[in-house]
Amino acid sequence: MSENYNPGSSALPVLPYSTVLLSQRDLGLRVPINFVTDPGVSLRVACFIEGRYEDESSGDCISNLLAVGFRRFELDLYWDAGRSVWSFCPVSIPPGLQNLTPLSTVTLFPGSTSASNFSQSTSPATASSFSSQTPQTSSTRPNLNPRQQTTNAPTLTNPGPTSTAESSLGQILPSVSSIPDTSNNPLVAIGPFVCTTSINLSTFTSQLLDYIQKTENTLGAHLLYLILNLHAASSEQDPAAPAPQPATLPEGPNLLGHQFADNLTDYIYTESTLFSDRLNLNDSWYNIQNELYRPVEGYYEMNRTPNGILTTEDGWPSEAYIEFANSKRLLIGWGTVDPQMAEYNFTGDSGTIFRDGFIQDLQTDVRATDDGAITSGCFMNNGTDDLAQINSSWAVISTLPSFEYPTAASADLTPLLNLTSSATSCGISPHLNRTLLSTSANTNSTPYSLFSRSTIWSWAPNEPQNASTTSSSPSSDSEIFRCAISNKDRDGRWIVDDCSAKRYAACRADDGPYNWTLAPVAVSYSFASSNCPSEYTFAAPRTALENAYLTQAMRRSDRDFDGHGAWVDFNSLDVEGCWTTGGPNATCPYREAVGEQNDLEKRVILVPTIAAIIVLIVTGLTVFVKCVGNRSSKRRVRKRSMMTTARNGFVYEGVPS
Repeated sequence: MSENYNPGSSALPVLPYSTVLLSQRDLGLRVPINFVTDPGVSLRVACFIEGRYEDESSGDCISNLLAVGFRRFELDLYWDAGRSVWSFCPVSIPPGLQNLTPLSTVTLFPGSTSASNFSQSTSPATASSFSSQTPQTSSTRPNLNPRQQTTNAPTLTNPGPTSTAESSLGQILPSVSSIPDTSNNPLVAIGPFVCTTSINLSTFTSQLLDYIQKTENTLGAHLLYLILNLHAASSEQDPAAPAPQPATLPEGPNLLGHQFADNLTDYIYTESTLFSDRLNLNDSWYNIQNELYRPVEGYYEMNRTPNGILTTEDGWPSEAYIEFANSKRLLIGWGTVDPQMAEYNFTGDSGTIFRDGFIQDLQTDVRATDDGAITSGCFMNNGTDDLAQINSSWAVISTLPSFEYPTAASADLTPLLNLTSSATSCGISPHLNRTLLSTSANTNSTPYSLFSRSTIWSWAPNEPQNASTTSSSPSSDSEIFRCAISNKDRDGRWIVDDCSAKRYAACRADDGPYNWTLAPVAVSYSFASSNCPSEYTFAAPRTALENAYLTQAMRRSDRDFDGHGAWVDFNSLDVEGCWTTGGPNATCPYREAVGEQNDLEKRVILVPTIAAIIVLIVTGLTVFVKCVGNRSSKRRVRKRSMMTTARNGFVYEGVPS
């Protein structure tokens, strides 16, 4: 598995999708993370298809999945007791095969694992290198602190790999235990499986660290969630049979908490940290100077002790608090555990890894039609908007037993995309547990990208339209089409509208995130914030379920929208393409990074231009000082000569060399 985050060019989102991803993340930054929906995927079905577990192809696959917007990952990990490693390969690899030469292919025969029972070829691994029973496939390798402090642009392409040495979300970079990253790691064919000897957990954590470091800025950072399924590796002597009980179980440094902490300890938000935060909100969530990092109230219950300390038993922090205030990026939880691993030392990981069911709640009562419309199990309750009766906390949908998934190469994706969109609007995070179109995400990332995009609940397709406007191709409407409306005829999705047009304002109740109404009079965007009824505030939905309740309120309203919609508190009036809440006077939180024109070319030119000016000024001052020095009296010559060394050795910080 490659240790580098290096997605293919086709996987990197482009405008306007990159703007949509940033908009949607920013809208939910203050919502407790257990109520925010994110797309999830199993690496087993997306990256390890047809029994092949190879380093390079799986590394490309994971990079592509991260780039197209997946935030939740299910890992099937196999304990290989013979080598004392956690592997993605489902079968044990004999320890004697670990030091094979690159470009070699080994076929292990049933029976003893002595040297006489496997054959090694030193030719490049190709499909013809394996027996007819070995699966064949082909793959190609495509070649916070404060939010204002960043070096990237919000409305340009999605943040991809960079080479920055320091993090804008934190300056401490953990050390990395590296495994050699070669494109020709030896392959071992054992029964129906083909594995590289180094496709282990340590390589995955190194790649994840590389991704975190390359996106460690206020525009590219997202929270990630890992769900760990524990298995025992099957015997190399009978790989198709159920795995035997391992001779030894992992302990000490081989515990999974230690394995993840080796590379990622500075980025993991742990269970013990959550409990500590909950015990004293005065010193945790509400001790943050920047209110934008505090979780919004209304999603959890709080109690006050006699000493005035606020506590909560069910609350979760927001992404802004975890990500920007604390520089954490990762939560890890337990999934399924095979009987052979039931005696695993879970206590040893209890402070790091969330217990089963803590960061995902699999929904088993969801039902849908053949074309993907959910008929039961939706959290959009028509009878109430009371949060206590709509507990969508950590709701996840995986596989519906009666739904036909598009696994064949010629299958139609539309019903699945409808199901994914419908589940998201119901407040449920869709989790992909089937291989799409019989292809992996490294071979063809498009179906996986479409799955991820179908979880967008805010902007309508191809919106926001003015996001693609640049100074070289300005739109005649770019100066006035800077405000968003929710259009009920598009299932509540948002489109860009003329800010001077008169529309009804969307108003959210001060005491409930799902209680929405419409302003009584249509006004222009500038007056929307002063037009809501008492105890309601002009607002934009922050989650998919909030947006669904706003859409329901619009459909129930007697307002005549005339084919348009209602204003939501979301605009790019300050800087084109930088969408933010806060009314017409809101400022772009990334203004310092993008400047007035929000143009990448101008930013790239700006740095060397300023540097050149500084160099000219410094040069002029130096010449002036020398001229003055030459005219000084002779008795100052010695002093001047003593200063020359210091002056010549001075490094002007900020001027590129």
